[in-house]
Amino acid sequence: MARMGNVAASRGSSPGLNATRGAAALLLLAVLAPATAVAQQTPQPVFTELFAYDPAAPSQLLRKWRISSQLDSKLQPLRVGVVEDPIGKTVGRVTVQEGDGLDGASEAMLQARRYVCDSKGSRAAAMEAEPGAVVPSERAEIQVRSDRATGAGELVKFGELVWYRFSFKVAGDWPQDVPAAGRQPCRTVIHQIKQDSFTGGKSCNASPFFKIEARPLGERVRFFAQVAAGAPCAQPPMVTRTQICRRDLPRESWTTVRVRLNPAHNVNDGRVDIWLNGAFCGTYQGPMADPDYGARRNGAPFINAQPRFGIYRDWRAETQTIYFDKIMFWNANPEGHPDWGVSPPPG
Repeated sequence: MARMGNVAASRGSSPGLNATRGAAALLLLAVLAPATAVAQQTPQPVFTELFAYDPAAPSQLLRKWRISSQLDSKLQPLRVGVVEDPIGKTVGRVTVQEGDGLDGASEAMLQARRYVCDSKGSRAAAMEAEPGAVVPSERAEIQVRSDRATGAGELVKFGELVWYRFSFKVAGDWPQDVPAAGRQPCRTVIHQIKQDSFTGGKSCNASPFFKIEARPLGERVRFFAQVAAGAPCAQPPMVTRTQICRRDLPRESWTTVRVRLNPAHNVNDGRVDIWLNGAFCGTYQGPMADPDYGARRNGAPFINAQPRFGIYRDWRAETQTIYFDKIMFWNANPEGHPDWGVSPPPG
């Protein structure tokens, strides 16, 4: 009984200690509650591709992606797949070899091997000035699966903000072009989003309204993003193209791209912000795509070519390989998410 009494007396004789403990507990809850609330409120991606597939079963990719229809079906599993990377995980791999998905090459061009690109750069400008103006291209790309009839699965829509990120690495097999006087580095698109244009039921060869390139240039690659707007079906075509975030990057090194995109036909709403390796890299404000002849569904314009990743290039002889990792899309501001991790753009 005496022991119990001493314990009771001890507990009852320290009201200040109990108050201190209670205050500390409340303070801890106050600190943790906002952090928990922020974690709960941070939007999660609506699409994630980590390429965590068995390299022996590359067809698993087809659950989320379509492979370029222009690429021979027998070549698809050879050109698109996953591989182990030195970063310690599997990543996506896309390879283009001469003739893959070749489009626009006449029989005479094929026989003469009249390539658009070689180690001295691109001949595209000179070829566009010739009668017929055909510049053959090649491709191997993966495109996000969606239902064009209903819109199910679409990640990018006109008038709706979208945030996304991806990482890429250019392989050492890329050509080391040194453009001659009057030539540009060879076109090499690694990501694009497109609204095709038509008139009289025929395609007008519209440019992607947003694309990212990594053109071979010596020991490095020339990175930039480009926005296109206007009417390619007009006579003559009326299309403006604007480049932003132009940088020279090393090969065999991972680069992370983050994009905040509001695709819109009008001047006031259209905007793109780009971050490169965590640093803000550039902004475009203005119209995008084709309001007059662009693809429509139920009378409303829509983005019929959802995001593509891979290689779309001017026809050339050399092989090129690119790797992709951690592709993520959000339909709400992802600030606070660890895979977004960049500050708002200036202004």
